[in-house]
Formats: sequence, C-alpha cells, structure tokens
Amino acid sequence: MSDFASLGLGARALQAAQRGLDLSGQNISNVNTAGYSRQRLDQVAQGSSVVPSMWAAGPITGDGVLVPGTERIRDEFLEARAQQVHGSQALAATAQSTLGAVEGAFGEPGSTGLQSQLSAFWNAWHDVANDPTSTAPRTALLAKATQLAGAFNRVADDLDQQWSDGREQLVATVAQANQAAADVARLNDAIRSATASGVPAHELSDQRDQLVLQLGESVGAVGRLAEDGTVTVTVGGTALVSGNRASELTVTGQPTRAAGGGAGVAWAASGTPATLGGGTAQGLLTALTTTIPTYAGALDAVAASVVTTVNAQQAAGFDRTGGTGSPLFGGTTAGTLRVAMDDPQGVAASSAPPPAYDGGNASAMAAHLGDATGPDASYRSLVVQLGVESQSASRQADVQGVVLRQVDTARQGVSSVSLDEEMTNLMSYQHAYAAAARFVTAVDETLSTLMTMAR
Repeated sequence: MSDFASLGLGARALQAAQRGLDLSGQNISNVNTAGYSRQRLDQVAQGSSVVPSMWAAGPITGDGVLVPGTERIRDEFLEARAQQVHGSQALAATAQSTLGAVEGAFGEPGSTGLQSQLSAFWNAWHDVANDPTSTAPRTALLAKATQLAGAFNRVADDLDQQWSDGREQLVATVAQANQAAADVARLNDAIRSATASGVPAHELSDQRDQLVLQLGESVGAVGRLAEDGTVTVTVGGTALVSGNRASELTVTGQPTRAAGGGAGVAWAASGTPATLGGGTAQGLLTALTTTIPTYAGALDAVAASVVTTVNAQQAAGFDRTGGTGSPLFGGTTAGTLRVAMDDPQGVAASSAPPPAYDGGNASAMAAHLGDATGPDASYRSLVVQLGVESQSASRQADVQGVVLRQVDTARQGVSSVSLDEEMTNLMSYQHAYAAAARFVTAVDETLSTLMTMAR
C-alpha cells in the first residue's frame, strides 16, 4: 500500500470514529425519549482487492474500515409479545374499573345502600303493627317507602350514567385508534421511501412502533413487519393498516340505554362488526353489552320483586277506612319505581276489616324481610356476585400488571439506552479517533521525509 493510500485508510478510520461519536451522542440525547431504540454502528473490515496484480510489489494489507450503516437494536419477538400483553392488561384494567364503578353505585355495605333502605322499610311495618290505629307510624312508613324508591332510582340512574360515560369513552378510544392508524400508514410510506433510497429511518420506525403499541392497548391490534420496512397492523385478523393505507373503525348502537342501548365496533367502510383482540375498547364493549346490563337487569328484578311482594300483601289486608289495600308501589323497574300512595290511611295494616285493626297484615308484611326467595335475598345474592366478580377482576388486573412489567423490562433491556454503555462507547470512539489522527500524522511525516529525500 502506498503512503497516499494510507492517508485514505486513515481518513476512513477518522470518519468511522466520528460517526461512532455522533451515534453515541444521539443515543444519549434520547435516553428519556419514549419509544426510542438505541442504535449501533455497523463496521466491517475493508479488504484489499482479491484480483492478482502483476505490479504488486509485496504483501497487500487491508483497506481500512467500512461503515455500511447503523443498526436499530430491537427484539421483534419481544415487541410482538408486548403488543399482546399491553392489550390484555388494558382489557383487565377496564374490567376492574367497570366493576369498581358498579360497586360504587350500589354503595354496599353502607347506611345509604339499598340493603339498609330495605331493612328500614320492612322494620317500619313493625311499628305500624304495634300501633295500627295511629297515623304517625303510617306516615313514617310512607317516608321509608319514598326513601326506598329513591334509592332504587339513584342506583338505576348511576348505572345508566356509567353506560353513557362508557359509550362516550368507547367513541373517544375508537377515534384515537383511527388517528393512530392513519399516522402509522403515513409513517409506513415515509419509511418505505427512505429504505428504498438507502437512508436510515430508525427514528421514524420508533415513532411508528410506539403508535402500534398504542393500538394494541386501545383495540388489541398486532403488528407484523414486512420486508420493505412497513408494518401491517391487524385487528381480529383484519388489516387496519396495510402499507400506506389505513381503514377506520366506528361505534354502532344508540347513545343511551334509554334510547335502546346496544353498542358495537364495526368497520366504517363495510359496516361489518370488528372482532377486537383485547384492549380498552374490548373492555368497554364488555361493560356496555354485558356487565352493566347484567347488574341493571338484576336490580330491576329486585325492584319488581319489591313491587309484587308489597302490593300483593297490601291487597291481602284492610286499610284504615275498611277497604282492601291498594298498591303501595308503582313502576316495573328500578328506574321507574315510585310510591303510588300519598294517604297514610291507605296502609293496609289490619288482616280483618274494621273494627278489628289487629295489625296482622302489617306483621305479615314485616316478615317478608326474611323470605328465602324474597327481594332481600335476591339483592344479597346480587351484591355477593358483584363482590366476587370484582375481586376476580382485581386479581386478574394485578396478574396482568406483573406480566406487563416483566415484558416491558425485558424489552427495554434490549432496546433502551444504557448511559454506562454509551460512556464506554464514547471513550472507545474518542481513543479510536485520536489513534487514527496520530496515524494520519505519521503518514504525513513519512511523506514529508520522502519528499525531502527526493529533492
């Protein structure tokens, strides 16, 4: 190798060390950037020509270092696993949140809960039975009935409001997913163009993969890397993003339960229902179509049982005027339950017409508190079921949280920036640059000596 060729070799060594320093600076600058994957400099030894030369005057050494490019450090298996786990964790967290809100609506155990209001209502009949001719306990009974109806109305209204809030959240989640899908398609196009031109697109890839992870959390999407550098994102096996094209999802059904309820997620172009693979949207759909309607229906059944039980017992007795008891409650659901009587004299306390006034029917009414299949028993069963399901959802969310942390730790262990490692790389590239500079200086001095000898 001639001295002039040695200068080229030294220049390439300087350039490689400089690129290494620049790359370490890029990694250090983005140590706190969400979704950033550390980059590594690819270096290969550049050999001399393998074609024999008739003018070769001695052993031929290599031709220095070649930098083909930079590598984005990332484990695709861990990334795919993270998308699935993030979707599962978001689904579990949404289920836990939904059941917690339903528990809050029922407010059990507590002095304002339905169980306490039911007990107070039945006990008020004991007071009427003890003094069937007095107006005061009858008036107090109607007040307790009003409080009971109001408690049913409040819980029903809370559940309806939760349903409406859940649907609004679902609409917002789907809108965010559509925007993220459009952004992924745009980045796919930019990455494909950059890759075809031989320009690194690592930062664009980081942004895109972060969006794909968000899609996993929101609608349970998964991404698959293609050979051209783009990512195909699917939801339930159907492509949400393919190359630079993005499809859209939409929420179907009525905006409120009162208007007919119902909720679903469908493909906007065809109207075909979308099969979600997890994520927040799947959790919200479960809440809107199963969880909240199930407990609202169970509450309606308890309210209907109260109406049937009380009105039937009322009809079996006699009121203060001697007539058979008229209905005390009206309505068929928890939301429509109301007190249908405003005159205390209409309370059917007696089991026989005047002049008996024995309070026997009031005692029979109070005894319904202990009915094995009565409204109280049904309500207690509902509360127990809710508690068990909520506890199970909490445990599932905790388990998914642990799995999520493990997967994210493993993923970040591969792709995140280590400041200790980068400091080591900085020192290494710095020394390499200094050594290459010293080599160029030595070659330059050699050439100067050679030129002096030639004069």
